[in-house]
Amino acid sequence: MKHTVLIQKDKTVSEMVAQAFEEFCNIDLHGKNVLVKPNMLRAAQPDEAVITDPQLIKETVAFLLDRGAHVSVGDNPVPTHAYSEMQIAEQSGFLEASYGRFKNIGQHSTKLNPDSALLKEIYVSRDVLECDILVSLPKFRTHDLTTMTLAIKNQYGIVPGGLKPYIHSLFPRIEDFSRVLLEIYALRPPNIIMVDCLHCIDAKGKRFTPNTIIAGANGHAVDYVCAQIAAIDPDFIPTIRIAREHKLFTPSGIKMKGTFEKLKGYSAPFRFPFRNAVVELVARVLYKIWLHRAPVLDSSVCTQCLSCEAVCPVDAIDQQTIDYKRCIKCYCCLEICPEGAIKAKYRLR
Repeated sequence: MKHTVLIQKDKTVSEMVAQAFEEFCNIDLHGKNVLVKPNMLRAAQPDEAVITDPQLIKETVAFLLDRGAHVSVGDNPVPTHAYSEMQIAEQSGFLEASYGRFKNIGQHSTKLNPDSALLKEIYVSRDVLECDILVSLPKFRTHDLTTMTLAIKNQYGIVPGGLKPYIHSLFPRIEDFSRVLLEIYALRPPNIIMVDCLHCIDAKGKRFTPNTIIAGANGHAVDYVCAQIAAIDPDFIPTIRIAREHKLFTPSGIKMKGTFEKLKGYSAPFRFPFRNAVVELVARVLYKIWLHRAPVLDSSVCTQCLSCEAVCPVDAIDQQTIDYKRCIKCYCCLEICPEGAIKAKYRLR
């Protein structure tokens, strides 16, 4: 298997986007439905380097519009008390960068029954499954659980927000969760990936300005090259190691184009004996607490528009009543409610 990974730096963002599309998605885009999927972890400013840089989103959308594509931009973070997805997008600069084309991809989901080892059923954003072209814009950054979060981890955003902690709770072991990430990635791989390494920070908070975009069509190969750029042993990143062991890619089959330079002094999350066991224990406790959250409907605010009933994938809502035995906590109801009558709250079951 041969996989090209393009490393570009010290050009304008628009030039790097155009070259990436020429290399990996050189087709007639006119009339195509294109979904651009950035990494919108939380409400953050670009200089924090934890979300996709709005400049990369802006230039990607501009490139696609110029070629006549029908473009939408969306991600699906876990709902919070403080902010809705659209508020997070606005504060992060994603609304402006998307030329008004940002949408909530967590409102509608489809149930899949993948033929996989761990996932027996999964709900995935309908927008992701139905688009003609999926463009993934991951952020180059470290992650306490998986060492780095890159192209494979960015696909976790195709799962409705509230289901993410639930899946974490089902698979608290890092090894199992990494296998789940690979299974989710395989449900709808992106057509093109452009990793945002314009600005980044390491595990110690040190800032770097590589002005680099790492692009490809195979997420495993892209992640492998990103790990090398960060001077991290790729096998320390479980999704890369497992993908290599299952022959989803071969390191010897990766062809790098462009200038390869390691980030000098880039620090990975601290490793110590029994680190994984400690991280897994903390994650297990936090997700047990999180699972006590559930959508709660305020009937005094509800206008009975029935939007929540229509969008619920398991028909758990009827006449302002939520059946918590059926509820899967995908929070599609919360995302679609026009009056904000549904909130995620802690409740005893």
